[in-house]
Amino acid sequence: MQLWNEYEGRIVADEFPLKELLEPEGRSAFFSTTNGSGAPAVIRLIEAHFDEPEILSRWTAVSKIDQPNLIKLKKFGQTTLDETALLYAVMEPTDGSLADILKERPLSQKETMQIATSLVPALQALHSANLVHEHVEPANVLAVGEEVKLRSDCIREAPEGAEANEFKARDVHGLVIVLLQALTQQRYLPAGTTLPAPFHEIVTNGLSGAWGLPQIAAALAPSSPVTTSRPTPKREVSSATASSTSTPITNTPSAMPELPHRVVAPLVTSDEPSRVLPWTTIAAVVILALFIGWHFLHKTPAAIPTLATMPSQSSPNVTAAKATMPPVRASSAASTKAAATATGSRTQWRVVAYTYNRQSQAQDKVAQIISKHASLNPEVFAPRGRAPYLVTVGGPMSHDEAMAFRRKARSEGLPRDTYAQNFPSNAR
Repeated sequence: MQLWNEYEGRIVADEFPLKELLEPEGRSAFFSTTNGSGAPAVIRLIEAHFDEPEILSRWTAVSKIDQPNLIKLKKFGQTTLDETALLYAVMEPTDGSLADILKERPLSQKETMQIATSLVPALQALHSANLVHEHVEPANVLAVGEEVKLRSDCIREAPEGAEANEFKARDVHGLVIVLLQALTQQRYLPAGTTLPAPFHEIVTNGLSGAWGLPQIAAALAPSSPVTTSRPTPKREVSSATASSTSTPITNTPSAMPELPHRVVAPLVTSDEPSRVLPWTTIAAVVILALFIGWHFLHKTPAAIPTLATMPSQSSPNVTAAKATMPPVRASSAASTKAAATATGSRTQWRVVAYTYNRQSQAQDKVAQIISKHASLNPEVFAPRGRAPYLVTVGGPMSHDEAMAFRRKARSEGLPRDTYAQNFPSNAR
């Protein structure tokens, strides 16, 4: 595949010209384009990595939701450019993001109310359709004229069973963090800080997990009492890091400056906040710790590695790291298949951080990661046995392991668009 900027000037699906590269993000990129009638639009391209049906299914579900505070997906499908399989989604253009504003100033109470009353119904519509956003953050809260809308091309299906409630609770936590950032430009409520009503109650109860969308919606309605009859399940979730924002989002037309059409980089996560554990959990942890300590005190100690056997992480010089490390091996579909056979699984999850057209570039990136984060166990993975060459971390693993390792990789500085994907064991 070419570099994304080399696609400028090409036409997708014989209909959508790629005018200007707006935002490259690994296997994905956004371009300005026009729709069939010549009106401005934004098109997202995603390099296909065996997950085409899953992505198209998500976009189909989102396109069926008629909710004015969700960015509209006007058309989507599959295409090929220069023998590279791509997915594309055409969506309405935006004028900026909340993250752009927060670089300059916090919002007023009135502006924050507009954000809240726009995002709550958008999330309610998604959750009613058994969809979750997972990336509710200032960069994905967008201005379209005088309206506030939530980005929708990154939405996914909620998992089955009780786990769905936990994923929806993450969206609620993200919403609360967005409102807190809107008012304070901070992700945490400083001690002794009182927010204007009704946001103080919304933020404090939302951060604790006591309130869900129904309670927040009731608090936003002036004459409606708030009840806490059934708290939303608590869950540790990532509070999105503010990255960029736009212009004031208000109901007054003159207050919205004109901005160039652009999109905001997708997918931001950060470290999960801590929470207070109940005494029963603490007691269980203490007992478990005593048992583990007894076990290791009565076990023959293993040999302690010497400095000669430990990987060096002190030198920032990537060239030196490459010289002392063994040659980088490109993992392929064959090695994935062998791992899948050993575990009795037909698929394997991997965490993908970078994509390259040349194997040498992928190997260089692996060397850089090893020099700083050897514990991430990076390697080059070629699902087809040829380009694209993916830089993955952690090796093949289960779904839950991949989700956890993705958070670990991001917390250690890997790109915010690092993602987990299930690769077939017979992929070529």
